[in-house]
Amino acid sequence: MALSALKGLLSPESLPQLTPLGGFEARVYGDRGRVYKVYRPEEAHLAALEARRMARAGLGSFVLGVAEVEGHGVLITRRFPGRPFSPEAFTPKTLAALAHLFLSLHRLPEPGYVGEAELLERLERFSESLHAVPEALDLIQGLKREVGLAAGAERRFCHRDAWAGNLLVKAPGEEGPEVLLVDWVRSGGDDPARDLALLKTGSLDLLGEEAAREALLRIARFYPAEVRERLAFYVPLTYLHDLHWFRTKHPEAFLEALREKLPRALNFFRDFLTRGRAC
Repeated sequence: MALSALKGLLSPESLPQLTPLGGFEARVYGDRGRVYKVYRPEEAHLAALEARRMARAGLGSFVLGVAEVEGHGVLITRRFPGRPFSPEAFTPKTLAALAHLFLSLHRLPEPGYVGEAELLERLERFSESLHAVPEALDLIQGLKREVGLAAGAERRFCHRDAWAGNLLVKAPGEEGPEVLLVDWVRSGGDDPARDLALLKTGSLDLLGEEAAREALLRIARFYPAEVRERLAFYVPLTYLHDLHWFRTKHPEAFLEALREKLPRALNFFRDFLTRGRAC
């Protein structure tokens, strides 16, 4: 269905050059110079929304257009000459570019503050799905006691989905920025500490826990102390979110995720809360 929408947008000569690039909310195709993100008819409006949010993030030059074809919404962007984040592609230049990228985003104000009620509601939801895991419940209780650490933070513009598939690293010798975040449909107002936590759990963890912590803290050192302190809350919370997702969406992979993610969550909470709530 998504490819048929592109048949109404591209010439017959162009279609054989398209390569499927995956996608969850939408199907993504690319040729040598462009990427076409095709949203289902019931979500066609998200193409224009994502274009606006890319512009908000300073990436308007990547947006080539938005179209509606056979009811589908299509976001057309320039193709970035890079690959998804991987340990092999990680260099000091990558780290510096990540710090610059996230700092630039998090300087953009958004209305409102993070509310205590929404954090507690999230923890309650995790309690229900993880009720059979005593260590997870203990961690949830610990986070509830520390919810004041995160509640009341000013919202800033955040990507909110910085897993490795959405974080592209420029190929050697190519022109342009060192890194690029894609898939901006979930972006919006949130706590910068949560955005950094998502970066760690979704991308930096591929480096191994010690290297991931070091990279996270090197980025976080450019932030105010109160943002760094909130990592002690948000990194464990993000791991719990991952476990909740596996438990409810992909239960067949839950036990493997539990073995990997719960120890990291517990250790981070213990290590960073007990060192004076500062990273």
